[in-house]
Amino acid sequence: MNDDVKHVQKEIIELLRKPFGDVIRYDQVEKHKIIQLRQATRKLLTVGDTTTAKVLSFNVVPDVSVVDGLEKRYASAISISKLKSMISSISGAELIELSCRNKPGSISLEVISILFRALMYHIPVLVRVIGEEDLITLPLIAYAPTYSTILYGQPSEGLVVVRVRKRIQERAKHLMRTIGFDLEGV
Repeated sequence: MNDDVKHVQKEIIELLRKPFGDVIRYDQVEKHKIIQLRQATRKLLTVGDTTTAKVLSFNVVPDVSVVDGLEKRYASAISISKLKSMISSISGAELIELSCRNKPGSISLEVISILFRALMYHIPVLVRVIGEEDLITLPLIAYAPTYSTILYGQPSEGLVVVRVRKRIQERAKHLMRTIGFDLEGV
């Protein structure tokens, strides 16, 4: 396997199945809660097509949205082109679209590089993952600016809210090193 692509060990995948933050049950995800999160955060980041669509349905635009066009391995109910259109329409701003490849069960250096680029912009960014975005929450937690908030879906439970702070970043960076990425100084 290419050194730029690391297969994530089963033990780490099991750890990542547990929420990395607070869970808002799907039936309790409400507009005012999402607006409060947006107002109280440095950057709002979403991972997943359904999560991104839900946030956009409340007229809240994430700073970075990571999508793959799939939900539970099937085509998402909302297309990536529709998400792009919603972001542009709500924000009234230009949208930057970046893309990268990521194989199921792995994290690629390309993904990490694209996430770094996406986090630098001051206008909405949509990161389109060709492959699978399920594990991309981990490097996003590790390298997002502190005081950012990451939202992602926890199957059959709800929306996970990760408030990026030093302690949780250190945990995520430790897991990234265990996988084989040692991005010292980041």
